[in-house]
Amino acid sequence: MNVPIIISGGGIIGNYISVRLKRHNIESLIIEKSSEPQDFSAGIRTLTLNNHTLSLLQKEKIEVETAPIDQINALDGEGTGRIKFLSDDIGENFLSHVVMFNELKNKLAKACHERTVFNNQIESIQNLNQNDTNEVLLSNGSSIEAKIIAGCDGRKSNVAKISGLSNKSSEYNQTAITFICKADKNFDRKIAHQVFSEKGIFAVMPMPDRESIDNRCTIVWSVNNKNLEGLSINDFVSSNLSFFESKLGIKLKIDSQLLNFQLSNHHFENYINNSIVLIGDAAHSIHPLAGQGINIGFADADIFCEEVVGAYNKGIAINEAAVLKKYEIRRKGMNLLMLKSMDFFVYFFNDNNSYIRLLRNWGLKTVNKTGFIKAFFTRHASGLNKI
Repeated sequence: MNVPIIISGGGIIGNYISVRLKRHNIESLIIEKSSEPQDFSAGIRTLTLNNHTLSLLQKEKIEVETAPIDQINALDGEGTGRIKFLSDDIGENFLSHVVMFNELKNKLAKACHERTVFNNQIESIQNLNQNDTNEVLLSNGSSIEAKIIAGCDGRKSNVAKISGLSNKSSEYNQTAITFICKADKNFDRKIAHQVFSEKGIFAVMPMPDRESIDNRCTIVWSVNNKNLEGLSINDFVSSNLSFFESKLGIKLKIDSQLLNFQLSNHHFENYINNSIVLIGDAAHSIHPLAGQGINIGFADADIFCEEVVGAYNKGIAINEAAVLKKYEIRRKGMNLLMLKSMDFFVYFFNDNNSYIRLLRNWGLKTVNKTGFIKAFFTRHASGLNKI
């Protein structure tokens, strides 16, 4: 069997790439290690999509229910510093859109079902014909020839291991806790909040709610592991939730189980090795502080598709070294900048030194008063600054 592009990983990013390539008459085959999925339930996990990401999905006719956000309030829970990001600052109707993870994954999986091989993964990749074709051996013993192998199989990417590329990683020594709450009438469904405090980084965002009966919101709470010593996740949340309710003037009632996972980051020094390309979480991961992980993945996918489709339309081999190198150049620097920026904010807002606290309160107030600085950050987070 021969196919132009093999995509390792049938998740959101891999499936999006396949859908977009199909529209441009470029065939792909998705190799997915899990079993063939059934329809997903609503679930707990949410994603925050910026305007650019949502437009990419809409262009491929992938429509999901959203909870649009037109204002983000960030405040220091231990001081008086605060900053408001408004959609009006950048001339947009909204800053971002909260969607249900399972709904988006399900819509994309359905669109790619006929191009997906389940219960399989890539075991080895051998270069053939002087860099023109690769033989990909699957775990079921079959082999496929392809020009490009796109690793979209997450932060523990098997393709990344096979590629031999160098990876750097570090632990945040934090636990992310996420759950759903019902909020009282004081919660404005178009405003997201983020509180930085000794009790963690606490984000509250509206949830898609088709009937608008329950004022539901999603919580993403990053907590220093030291604060969890000797406590269960449930005990920590029940003991400290009232602190953030008081800061935000909102009453919250937990309405789901509590999910938690350890936080770390990683970043590959290079994204390509011959015809192997790493995309999204396979190439990098960051702190969920600003909810930008999924948007960075879509930005990668956008540029990868742009370069491959551009080459295809010009009659250039899609696995030409220059084609793949352009993708790496356009994305690697931007992704590393975002990783370093998130790391700075995490450590800056986790430092309880009184002088640092004064500095960050001053910084928040200063940025809030400086329109062009706010607009720069807002445009970048909204995906409007494309390279």
